[in-house]
Amino acid sequence: MKMTPKRTILVQAAVVATLLFPAIGAAGAAPAAAQTRPGADPRENVKIESTIKVERVEQNDSGAAMTKLVNPNDVKVVPGDRLVFINAYRNTGRLPVTGFVVNNPIPEAVMVSDVADSWALVSVDGGKNFGQLVTLQVAEPVSVPETADEADALAVPAETMRPAQASDITHIRWVFKQAIAPGASGELKFRGIVR
Repeated sequence: MKMTPKRTILVQAAVVATLLFPAIGAAGAAPAAAQTRPGADPRENVKIESTIKVERVEQNDSGAAMTKLVNPNDVKVVPGDRLVFINAYRNTGRLPVTGFVVNNPIPEAVMVSDVADSWALVSVDGGKNFGQLVTLQVAEPVSVPETADEADALAVPAETMRPAQASDITHIRWVFKQAIAPGASGELKFRGIVR
């Protein structure tokens, strides 16, 4: 696909907007002021910082290829670029946090290529249903050949089901089975490709 200046700007805007306004929903996330409220939900103390990096392959001084992660604001982002999404979390409270869930909608300009955590659940239907990718299916419309007569056309189903692929993912969800201890932190990652 040939990149027009307008398409390049739109892709860059989509990636930068995703970086500046992360599409992260954390169950129970709330402002830091909630930590001091009596009876506040401990999940409010888990803070998430989201970043996006663009993979760039460069040669080092000896001529070997090295992959670097760079800020999308520092490079021109175009379709085909590989991205790394990082959701860093930390329990800033004094109590362990159970029942924590992170939901990450995927921007339309990005196609998921890999989810680093095998325990992550995904959705291929806009976040309505979640499961392991290998268990999900996607409906595809069936086209009727122009040469088919009316009776044959009526016999063809409107859609067929196929196994879901990483490119079909619309949301990623991490459901923490273990408590997040006070002060504990970690990262949730996935990779994508700019469409």
